[in-house]
Amino acid sequence: MGFLFDRCIQYCRRTVDRYHEVQEEKAMQAVPTAPIDASKFVAYVQERRKKRILFKGEYLMVNRSIDNNKCRCDVGSTMTDRNPYPDTLPYDHNRVILPRIDNDENSHYINASYVNSWLKDKAYVVTQAVRTKPMNAEFWRMVWELGSNCIVMLTKVFDFMRVMCLQYWPQTKFQFREIEVETTEVKTYSHFVIRTFKLTRKTEESIETRIVKHFHFTEWELDSFPYISAFIELRRRVRQFMEKSPVDAPMVVHCSNGAGRSGAFLALDANLELMKKTGQLDFFEYAKTLVNSRPHLIDSVEQYMFIYEVLSEAVMCNVQPIEMHLLKERSSMYKAKKNRELLESQETHENKLLMHLTPTLRIGDCAGGHRLENRGKNRDVMVVPPDHARPYLQTLHGESKDYTYINAVEVDGFTRKAEFIVTEWPKQSTVDSFWTLIYDHACHTVVNLSNQGSTRHYPSFIHNKGKQNYGPFIVEVMNYHQYPAMTSHMVKVMKRTFMISDIMATGAQNQQIDAEVRICCVIQVRMWPIENKVPLSTTGLIDVIKMARSWRKRAPDRPETKPTIVMSHNGVSRVGVYIGANICIDQMDIDHEVDVFHAVKMMRINRPQLIDMKDEYKYLYDVMLHWYMTNPDYRIYDKEDSEDTDSQKTSRPPSNRHSIKEKSSFRSKFSFRRRNTTRQNENNAVEYHVNNK
Repeated sequence: MGFLFDRCIQYCRRTVDRYHEVQEEKAMQAVPTAPIDASKFVAYVQERRKKRILFKGEYLMVNRSIDNNKCRCDVGSTMTDRNPYPDTLPYDHNRVILPRIDNDENSHYINASYVNSWLKDKAYVVTQAVRTKPMNAEFWRMVWELGSNCIVMLTKVFDFMRVMCLQYWPQTKFQFREIEVETTEVKTYSHFVIRTFKLTRKTEESIETRIVKHFHFTEWELDSFPYISAFIELRRRVRQFMEKSPVDAPMVVHCSNGAGRSGAFLALDANLELMKKTGQLDFFEYAKTLVNSRPHLIDSVEQYMFIYEVLSEAVMCNVQPIEMHLLKERSSMYKAKKNRELLESQETHENKLLMHLTPTLRIGDCAGGHRLENRGKNRDVMVVPPDHARPYLQTLHGESKDYTYINAVEVDGFTRKAEFIVTEWPKQSTVDSFWTLIYDHACHTVVNLSNQGSTRHYPSFIHNKGKQNYGPFIVEVMNYHQYPAMTSHMVKVMKRTFMISDIMATGAQNQQIDAEVRICCVIQVRMWPIENKVPLSTTGLIDVIKMARSWRKRAPDRPETKPTIVMSHNGVSRVGVYIGANICIDQMDIDHEVDVFHAVKMMRINRPQLIDMKDEYKYLYDVMLHWYMTNPDYRIYDKEDSEDTDSQKTSRPPSNRHSIKEKSSFRSKFSFRRRNTTRQNENNAVEYHVNNK
């Protein structure tokens, strides 16, 4: 019987394998035979999502296109000491060949490959991460010899406690053999860092200097895929720089092994450049170019599908940031009926995109909040944080079996991951958890955007003077102030801790030892009635934002690395307006542009309910207009932007928002004249617009 059972199992397996082979053969016959129009690309990807075997069919056909006679690694296989990842060697036919150095017969070799784009031969050089100190100098020598002015780095320096790449750039200045590298500027964002290097090479005849931009994507971990919008945004900034500073040299791209992640970036950039030129995309054919240029540039079906998803979102979400001064022009569109209808149509288009692209959190994603012991800690069972993005509590408190849980979720800012923690007004049973959250995560600011309603539903969680105990914490109010739009409590939070050995030795019941003290500013609005979705004006909210940002600059213990808690009565309403405004303000300060659309899209990753698309989305634009008009420091950039617009209309990316179909009409129909008004008149205009829109 056992023998017959085994034979049956083998027969079933062979039948299943044969069935899969037949399905794969059919899928390989359904590969695209021509480029796909951008207008049809999203539908093409959506159709293939329903039958994922079609993606696998394309992937198998791509691998079948590899020319084994051409794709040989004879040279690389002999350079064992120069290949940190020996399974990814450059093909002989397109490897980068460096000038030889005296007394080093192998100095011509570096593990790097030329790769063509759709529009240019040798548009890219893909290489491996720098893993040894001698490779530092080799890397910079390659950059210099190629004449490249752009480096794209797609790996972390450390990933899961492993060194993936040495920091091959200096903090200030360093000499790598004959090339001196100086770091002149660093701009840090939540998902990437942009650095500017000055390279100098001195010879007996001359001194030559070059500027190189370094785009470091910091959020692509091993065995995972990154946040798609951030990946697309990195590519947008790379292209923006390349268009402003064109050179006849390849872009240098590397990840850890110079394979899959680099291939994904090349596929994105090359196909979006093709779409810009012809209105079409052809990833299937370009994937053949990649696999014949370097091993493992397309290394799995999952990566192949990911690239399609990235291209689909890039085509669908063609919404560009706008320059700061265009906020006034955008507001003026409400005056004329025709312009107002066009703007409302564009807002509707953006809202549909946001609804479509907002991820859906499943119960399994939020398992911690749905556990029996935690259900009573949530005000709404439909608003529960995903486990990967909730701040875990560490201090033992309360009587719950799971003291680590609170209904709170981390939200990225413009310059830092998890810059904000969004939470709801604590229930009577979770007030202790609220103060545990403040203490355990060293939060320097709490912004409460709701007035207190019924004390039965919204219990008081802070007092106005003296000391009071909240679970294992003593909270002392150091000062309390009332303002027209808000109140502020400056509090000192101390943990009550007891040493068991001291209690046993002395018999004391309250032997307390010193613990770390936290200083926190609790700001609560007064101008936002509980029944209103948005405030009646922007002035009060602007005052709250200014106070919180001012305190963040002078708070103790490195506040730039600590999160800000933003809360409302339900943990959903209002908080998106505050966080979105802060994201856009940081963008205005650093990049002198505004992108409300992508700010909202990023906020909704971990809490999809943030931002009411009807009221809060529009109000966020009003807040940004008010902030812009009341900050005269921005005027210098307005002048530069307007001069650039006049002199570089053909080369600048479009400043107005547009879909693909509306691109030309939206740009050509509306060209608004800027008005010079006094600061007081501008403020009055903002308030009138907000109150009467």
